[in-house]
Amino acid sequence: MCTHNTFLNINLHHPVAEAVCYDAERMSSLSFIEQFARCLVPAPFIQLARAAQWLRRQGKIDAFEFLTSLVFGQLSALRLTLNAQAQGLSEPVTRQAVDQRYTPAAVAYLQSAFAYGLNQTLLAQPIQPMAQELRRHFSAVYLVDSTAFDCPASLQKLFPACGGDGSAANVKVLLRYDWITGQLEPLQLLPGKRSDQGLAQQVVVPLRENQLQLQDKGFFSAAAWQRASAQQAFLLCPLPHSVSLWRPEPTSLPLRLDLAKELAASTQGRVEWDQLHCGQDTHRFGPVRVVAFRLSPESAGRQRAGLRESQRRQGRTPSAAALELAGWLILVTNAPAAKLPSPVLSYLYRLRWQIELIFRQCKWVLRLDVTQNANEYRVQCEIWARLLAAVLIFWWHAHTGAVCWQRHGCEISFEKLCRIFQQWGHRLAHAFIGGGDTLRIELRDLWRHILKGARKERQKSRTNTWDRLLDVWLTPAPSPLS
Repeated sequence: MCTHNTFLNINLHHPVAEAVCYDAERMSSLSFIEQFARCLVPAPFIQLARAAQWLRRQGKIDAFEFLTSLVFGQLSALRLTLNAQAQGLSEPVTRQAVDQRYTPAAVAYLQSAFAYGLNQTLLAQPIQPMAQELRRHFSAVYLVDSTAFDCPASLQKLFPACGGDGSAANVKVLLRYDWITGQLEPLQLLPGKRSDQGLAQQVVVPLRENQLQLQDKGFFSAAAWQRASAQQAFLLCPLPHSVSLWRPEPTSLPLRLDLAKELAASTQGRVEWDQLHCGQDTHRFGPVRVVAFRLSPESAGRQRAGLRESQRRQGRTPSAAALELAGWLILVTNAPAAKLPSPVLSYLYRLRWQIELIFRQCKWVLRLDVTQNANEYRVQCEIWARLLAAVLIFWWHAHTGAVCWQRHGCEISFEKLCRIFQQWGHRLAHAFIGGGDTLRIELRDLWRHILKGARKERQKSRTNTWDRLLDVWLTPAPSPLS
């Protein structure tokens, strides 16, 4: 049976092969389709099934077909049933026969298959043409966050929830997304009761020199910031309002900064401080930069209304200082201003919302959070299969997106691409069974379908975050006086 803390020991802490940068000569679907087809050939997965002792003798249910029917076949199923999975197999079998294959060995097999598939996608990632400018400043830009969902009570010992009136069992998935290469890396599968702050140090361990990580304030930890600085890596996140700030004084003890008071006295849209320290006593770290951006009246009103409602439910009234801070986006970073200018911070942090969109698509389209079965082994297998599907779909998104930007100057919509994969699920499952030319014909068809049907329409009247980053920082227009 899987351990209580399921961590993927898949060498994420070491650099992977250099990303592939598309140019006009190499911009062809053929090389990627060949890579994708070779990534999912039966032999290595059969070996993994044998190593996990799921496959001891060849029966009607082939190990590779069992995997592809879960990863691709279930994408198209209206309901995630055993009969739906059986439709993705070449040999006719009963639903009972499929159900009997969900064992602890099946969990080990699916987990190792996921790790193998993830490593294959890491070997050659394209640099998104529109993100190459970012690489001049940072070797990687990671977005980190977690999402949680309830699962059957049969998994309570493996994935205990936080308690209270909710579900007894809850799964938390920790994800990392590289915005430059478009690579999705599910890092860990955890009990729902694990806090983000308790994971703060773990998510900075893989960081290397000159890499930037955008994360939520739930991951705020003094030890994590100290470790990131020691690794010469950079963090950017909102400042938790409970964290104290200190201004060093050359001839006396540091003075505490009254952030709410200073912001209330300011008439500027942006207020910033550098060389500050955060935290109390032995947990204090720095220096860091803190930059506060005044929210629009509408956004500030929504934030303050949410704060009042949250406090009302707890029988409290928000303080004047808390209401003042609610009207600002306050970001903290250890990156120097020369490397990450203050006006850019708010636009760059908006990239973190990409991971929220990832979670939404994983839940809505890939149905990551649909775990209605009581069989704990089947639930775990389905989770690993859907995570592998997400990784593979992001691999397609990265490569088709790079080509689409070069050819048409627009992005590929991840939502549209997910819908296409949902429609093609059964076709892909059966194509992998056929293999050879049949598989490659289907993959080339899928490639053309995505490039034509999954383009993201640009709204000329609306400037997106990427356009603002280009204008303000990456490729600013020359000054009239220069």
